[in-house]
Amino acid sequence: MTGSHMTRRCLSSLVAAACLLASAFSEVSAAADGSEPLVRVTKSRLKLDPALERAYTAFQAGELAAAERDYALALKSEPNNSDALNGAAAVALRKNERERAEIFYRRAVAANPRDAAAQAGLAGLRSAGDPLATESRLKELMALQPDEPSLLFALGVAHAAANRWRDAQQAFFGAYAGDPDRPDYLFNLAVSLDHLHQAPLARRFYEKALSAAARHPAAFDLQQAAARLRELAP
Repeated sequence: MTGSHMTRRCLSSLVAAACLLASAFSEVSAAADGSEPLVRVTKSRLKLDPALERAYTAFQAGELAAAERDYALALKSEPNNSDALNGAAAVALRKNERERAEIFYRRAVAANPRDAAAQAGLAGLRSAGDPLATESRLKELMALQPDEPSLLFALGVAHAAANRWRDAQQAFFGAYAGDPDRPDYLFNLAVSLDHLHQAPLARRFYEKALSAAARHPAAFDLQQAAARLRELAP
């Protein structure tokens, strides 16, 4: 596989992963002072709406039609529910319906401008077209939430779109440090290390990404990752 071909394929996976993983499915611990975190999905909140709980479970299982139906039901009863809006966006992205995903992310941001997941999702959608503007917006958001993994991940995507792989690697590592079991964080960290010609580390994170993808939904192409891992074998 040539370097340019690898770059094009990886960037495609990077953007897709950034958009998908911007959904607010991660559980974030409450702040030390007991205040509500900016992005949070808890079991207690899911239990308040059975449709939202069903949608989350269906998405985790890859059952997109069921997830889409139940997110729609949740939004019918609570149109500004950030978990439902971000979840519906994630389903749309998994179906490659980017314009529809952007509508849901915009609704989430309108309801809560500090929704890091939705902001990162919009940034991921825009990064290929204008990575510098995306980077500027993400840094504004990160001034308020410097350690938010979804924002760091989206920043890595913006750097990658501009072929700034060292900066991308640092951002992806920050996302991984904040949420170490996310398959797409691991995969894109591997991609950035690959572009920096750090083959041993790239192999390690491709392996971690494939292992995590056996436990959690992943946006990247598993066969592509496995093939690249074989190519990097000593």
